[in-house]
Amino acid sequence: MYVMNAMQCHISQNKQLLNAFSLQWCVWLRLSGACLFIAIALITSNAHAAPKNYVLHIELSPAVCKIDPLQKRTRQCLEGYSLTVLGLFPDGVDTSRCETSSAVNLSPIQKRVLMRLIPDEASQARLWRSVGGCVSMNASQYFRKVVAFAEQLKIPSEVTSPTTIRVSRSKVENQFYQLNSGLSSSSLKMGCRGEGGVSNLLTDVKVCYRSNGKYQACQIQQRSTCPSQVLIKGSY
Repeated sequence: MYVMNAMQCHISQNKQLLNAFSLQWCVWLRLSGACLFIAIALITSNAHAAPKNYVLHIELSPAVCKIDPLQKRTRQCLEGYSLTVLGLFPDGVDTSRCETSSAVNLSPIQKRVLMRLIPDEASQARLWRSVGGCVSMNASQYFRKVVAFAEQLKIPSEVTSPTTIRVSRSKVENQFYQLNSGLSSSSLKMGCRGEGGVSNLLTDVKVCYRSNGKYQACQIQQRSTCPSQVLIKGSY
């Protein structure tokens, strides 16, 4: 089962012109302060090159809706989504410095497709504002990549089980590997949370990709937070 079936600052292209402009002004003004200011601006414009690797973060809606009171009134909980996408993030990048003020302008068709993955326009806008400054593309291009990466990932049937089940973590992981050629333990991380001090409820999955869509070992290696036996909350 594919993810889409299971779930209902842009870098300037005129750097050469900017460099030439900066040089002319530095020569003409002969002011070290002005030159330094322009140089800093140029460095900043190059600070966020196109990421080479990404992390797709997927949330298991039934589990999150069960344990997080703040989520219970969201669309993913009210309409019974099995999975939702939390975001596609540059791997190994401090996203606290990735904010953008650019708007999310999507075509009606793209909006409909994206709502199957991120079923709330406010969440889409918040996601874009939080990562748009580090992905070297506009919002439309970014969300197309989100959809493309999510579409190619095949999800084990247990993860979207209609009934609550208990299963070994290794079984779920091995099914991910079998369904997705090239996926390995270094590119897949499962996360668990829980109630009453027992953190065995599978709540999210992270998958690392190269920019071309091939699976890639995560730059920041994280151990699974799940025990050997995990609980998968059934769909509604």
